[in-house]
Amino acid sequence: MHILLVDDHTLFREALLHVLKQLADNVLVYEAANATEAVQLIAHTRNLDMVLLDIDLPDMDGLTTLPELRALAPTIPVVVLSGSEISQHVKTALDKGAVGYIPKSCSGHEMLTALRIVLQGDIFIPPRLLGKLGGQSPIDTLDSEIPTTQTLLTARQVEVLELMGKGLPNKTIARNLNLAEGTVKLHVAAILRALAVGNRTQAVTEAVRRGVLLSPVNDQNL
Repeated sequence: MHILLVDDHTLFREALLHVLKQLADNVLVYEAANATEAVQLIAHTRNLDMVLLDIDLPDMDGLTTLPELRALAPTIPVVVLSGSEISQHVKTALDKGAVGYIPKSCSGHEMLTALRIVLQGDIFIPPRLLGKLGGQSPIDTLDSEIPTTQTLLTARQVEVLELMGKGLPNKTIARNLNLAEGTVKLHVAAILRALAVGNRTQAVTEAVRRGVLLSPVNDQNL
């Protein structure tokens, strides 16, 4: 497992190395002390499994750097690891493609749990930070569009739902809509909640019943 750690504090990087080594037996950590080094490393390292990105960097803040890192490696999950617990920072990180936000106040055990969740393809936001988002779910921070009159879904979620109705997996949906796969997972979770269903097949069936999707689909493709 190869991880890129972007943080300008040497002592913090050294301490975090001991935590990251517990993720797997073969963890290799690349270190960058600023955004410039991070861009260079991610551009020339093709086997990365994850990027851990601090916000407060000396040359360019991590949130500004995030879109460039995502463009260079769109399939690699980026997790913001920051001393900030400001709700706007969390929202901005999600808006720009991060699939996780871990405060530096977390314990080593909490951090390992969060990283394992992300490596499984899910999104991680600490519950206490979710509370600071003013009642919004993570998906709300990713899509500020006004919900359609047909449903509680946003226009973007309807696009995801339409592709679900064609039997496309998350990876293909992400590619078609130019989204991170983790972002698609958030949209799918929000769709299931909004339609009060338990799986993708039920979501498509319910959407057809409500008239959100105009034509029936073949459940075998889901």
